[in-house]
Amino acid sequence: MVYSVTLQKILVFTGIGVIIGAIVGFTAVLGFDLDGTAFLLSMFLSILCVYGTAIYSELYHIREAVNPKYQESNKPK
Repeated sequence: MVYSVTLQKILVFTGIGVIIGAIVGFTAVLGFDLDGTAFLLSMFLSILCVYGTAIYSELYHIREAVNPKYQESNKPK
C-alpha cells in the first residue's frame, strides 16, 4: 500500500512516539507501581514530543533552504 509522504511521516512519527511512550509507560507501571493512567499519559506526551520535534526540524530545514536564496537576492550589485 502506497501512502503520501505526509501521511507516511505522520504514521512513522506516531509509531516512534508509541514505542517510546510504551517503554516509559511500562517502566512507570512496573517499576514504580503506578496505575495505567501513567502509561497512557506517557504515550500521549511522547507522541506530542515526537510531533513537536518533527515540526521544529521541518521548519529548520525550510529556513536553511530559504536563507541562501534570500541572501543572494539582496546582494549589492
